Amino acid sequence: MVSELVLIRDKHRGLKKFFKISLIVVGILILFFLFFLAGFLLSNKKVEVSVANPLGGDIRSNTNQSAAIEQGITKFNKDYIDYILVALGCGNLHKSPLFENPFIELDLDGEIWSSEIIKGQPNTKKGAIDKEDLRVSLSKEEAVKFILSEAPEEFIKDSVSSGGTKIEMIAGKLELFSKGYLEMYTELTGEEINLDNI
Repeated sequence: MVSELVLIRDKHRGLKKFFKISLIVVGILILFFLFFLAGFLLSNKKVEVSVANPLGGDIRSNTNQSAAIEQGITKFNKDYIDYILVALGCGNLHKSPLFENPFIELDLDGEIWSSEIIKGQPNTKKGAIDKEDLRVSLSKEEAVKFILSEAPEEFIKDSVSSGGTKIEMIAGKLELFSKGYLEMYTELTGEEINLDNI
């Protein structure tokens, strides 16, 4: 009869313990990330941004439409871009918890403008950027008609559907979704973005 206590060690005991601890840590990190992401997305409400129409006064009062458009094209500046971006819905855009602020590039007859959206406000400058999320291409004439329009939101939807304005998504769907672009894109184009392949 054996009176001594015999210990039998499981040779995989250390490995099993490591996997259990790793699984718990990963699970906790995933929960924190999901809570953070949900809180961030739910707390970001549309920012009301208002920009004065840059074609106010003498240009808008011009009864000759083609002369008003020509005058608008010759005076084209940063304020035009800001007005267009606000009308496109940049107030819906926000900084992502995973990525940087939203960046939009506009190509107007080969003249490139870029804008960083900070808390719904466009920060626009002339020139290209390397990290744009979205590229909008249209002619200066189309941009001025857009600004002169009584209903700019409807004008841009019609322009996108007729091909006068092109909207190209550059960043990945996850980044666009986390910055608020997909709702804006759907409103402008009428196309639903499939998020299943993120």
